Amino acid sequence: MDDAGTAALASGASARRYPRRTILKRAAAIGFSSAFIPTLLAACGGGSAEEATPSDAAPGSPSPAPGETPSGETTGGIVNANTTLGDKGIGNPILNGNDYWTEWLVFSKLTKYDDEGNVLPDLAATYEYSEDGLTLTLSLVDTTWHDGEPFTAADVLFTFDTVSDPNVDTPYGSRLQVGGEKVQYEALDDRTVRITMKEPFAPFLFGLSQIGIIPRHLLENSADINTDPFNLQPIGTGPYKFVEKQPDQFVRYERFDNYFKGRPAADGWTVFYMVDANAGAAALESGEIDMMFTPPEMQPRYEDDPDYMLLNYVYFTPITLAFNHKHPALADINVRRAIAHAIDRKTLNETVTKGRGLLANNHYATTGPLDRYNNYDEVNYETEYPFDPARAQRLLDEAGWTPGADGIREKNGQRLSLTVLTYAGFDEYKNDQVIIQQMLGEVGIEITPQVLEYTTLEGMWHDPNDDPMGRAMEVQEWPHPFEQDPDVFNELHSSNVPPGDNYMWFQDAEVDQLIDQGRTTVDLDERIQIYQQLDRRRMETLPALPLYCAVDGWVVSRRLGGVPEDTPSFRWYQRAFPEKIYKQG
Repeated sequence: MDDAGTAALASGASARRYPRRTILKRAAAIGFSSAFIPTLLAACGGGSAEEATPSDAAPGSPSPAPGETPSGETTGGIVNANTTLGDKGIGNPILNGNDYWTEWLVFSKLTKYDDEGNVLPDLAATYEYSEDGLTLTLSLVDTTWHDGEPFTAADVLFTFDTVSDPNVDTPYGSRLQVGGEKVQYEALDDRTVRITMKEPFAPFLFGLSQIGIIPRHLLENSADINTDPFNLQPIGTGPYKFVEKQPDQFVRYERFDNYFKGRPAADGWTVFYMVDANAGAAALESGEIDMMFTPPEMQPRYEDDPDYMLLNYVYFTPITLAFNHKHPALADINVRRAIAHAIDRKTLNETVTKGRGLLANNHYATTGPLDRYNNYDEVNYETEYPFDPARAQRLLDEAGWTPGADGIREKNGQRLSLTVLTYAGFDEYKNDQVIIQQMLGEVGIEITPQVLEYTTLEGMWHDPNDDPMGRAMEVQEWPHPFEQDPDVFNELHSSNVPPGDNYMWFQDAEVDQLIDQGRTTVDLDERIQIYQQLDRRRMETLPALPLYCAVDGWVVSRRLGGVPEDTPSFRWYQRAFPEKIYKQG
């Protein structure tokens, strides 16, 4: 949104206390790489029931008034949020396309980690490796599922069996593999699990932090876990219980008072599904909202406002232009190199981030625990692929792509016409598309931008038969690793092409070898050297072109408690400690 539009909406919000502005969220990460937008938090008081209605809720949908849940009871401690990723309809944390809010709030993992890359206990109260690094023993907490049934080691083993089942639609099978072989696991008693692997595996604890533990007693007799009714009414061990859901409207959670880490601070959460994102800033400023994710272009207005905290953090991997290596034109390294030389990354970064992004010349951000794996001696995209349209045109000429009558390059009767996709909900990515379209047009490459709903694009990623002609390039965060570990096995190793997470079909034997070495090397110094070699090889082969590292942030109203002033990254804070995010009643 341009500055004039932003100012006009801000003025309207101040005058009317209701008009809603664009809020956008980068995908995350999840992974997640993921992406999610926890932004629309109503129920702060002030305003009518009509004002609290999500602007794009289905006609006739329930509309909670401020201070009320969708069912109407007054709480005073409910935190309401929204997501622009759509209603995925899957509340099971191990399945592809699961709902991230449900995963974080309802379920627990064996381990977690903080923003420094330190492993934190979760369902595994303690863990210990054997001296040779081949055996990991986990001591489990004493807790119950939300339905009162005891949590035991049998649930962990059942989860591992399910994740390893080839018939289950899950991205987490590789987390339980070392050296291409499945790890062995057993229950020593109800509170102890032992895992044995064929060789030391450095990122294993990070892998465990990705796998939500599911209840055996509710799923062991399931005919098909992929479609089990449990997915719509999930039960976990996390700080909040699933309560109710109106498809495509909202999902509600309430506090689990017997949570094993202590009573959660919030009374509950409500997450609204909102395709239209013209909501958050106005709602925050009118008192309807407690907090929202905010992209770089929206941050200046909150920097010096005493009513809000702006908590910035640098996204841990760059935003990239990812190439579909199954596309016949992009399979040619010279075409990828030409595209790299045709894009003025510095101008793109300054424009789309309003000067707040950091130009990406390596594969990890210069801040945070992954910075140690950057190869600053040999890797620099600014010097390797400087903005040089003339060089780009020479490379395209050498690759056999010559200008046609209208200036668009052709080869063997085919135009060099490429789609650039991204997912809906984030204007920054759409602006990237437009700028890339203009820059590549200057060297004779026709670009068609397309924005899809996240769930639609996610389905294409995991479809082995997806047509690369309709998904030539993407603007997003591919490839990225476990968020605090440099392992990129899932998204870059050739063994994980679709239906796996290497959905851009990149394959390189040396990259595979370095990934395998990095996963099995425990010594930190040796591991750094391996990943720095991988850093160089990635620059040489161009799976994707790093563009910039986004400086994201959360804007938090000072009405909201539980977020310390010095929290460097609210995103990480919430992910590690969701029970501590609360609103003062």
